[in-house]
Amino acid sequence: MKRFRFTLQPVLEHRKRIEDEKQQVFAERRRDLDAAEAELRRLNDEFKANSDLLRSSHNELDGDALRRHYAHGQFLDRCIVAQITIVAERRVALDRARSELLEATKERKVVDKLKERRYEAHLASERTIEQNELDDGNARRYGRAAGGQP
Repeated sequence: MKRFRFTLQPVLEHRKRIEDEKQQVFAERRRDLDAAEAELRRLNDEFKANSDLLRSSHNELDGDALRRHYAHGQFLDRCIVAQITIVAERRVALDRARSELLEATKERKVVDKLKERRYEAHLASERTIEQNELDDGNARRYGRAAGGQP
C-alpha cells in the first residue's frame, strides 16, 4: 500500500501555529479581564466597607475623620468609574481575541477537512487498486483452470 502524503501539510501546520498563537492571546486577554474584574470587586468591597463604617459610626467621628472618610469614598468612587472603563475595554479586547481565534480555528478546520477527504480518496484508490489486483489474479487462475480442462 502506497503511503499517504498530504501536499498541503505545511499549510495545515502553519494554520495550527496561527491558531495556537490566537489561543495564547485569547488566554492572556482572559487573564487581563479576570484581573480587572477582581480589582473592580476589591474596589467595590472597599467602598462598601467605607460606606458601612460611615453609616455605623458617623456620630462618633470628628470633623477631620469625617472629611477623610468622605474624601476616601469619593476617591474610591472615581477609581470604580475608571475601573469600569478598564473592564469594558478588556471585554472588547477579549471579544476581539475570541473572534480572531474562531476565525483561525475555522481556517485550520478547512484544511483539516481537506486532508481528511484526500485521505479517504487515497484509501478508496488503494482499495480499488488492491481489488483490481485480486480480480486479475483470480482471472489468471480461472483462465489456467478453465484452459487446462477439455
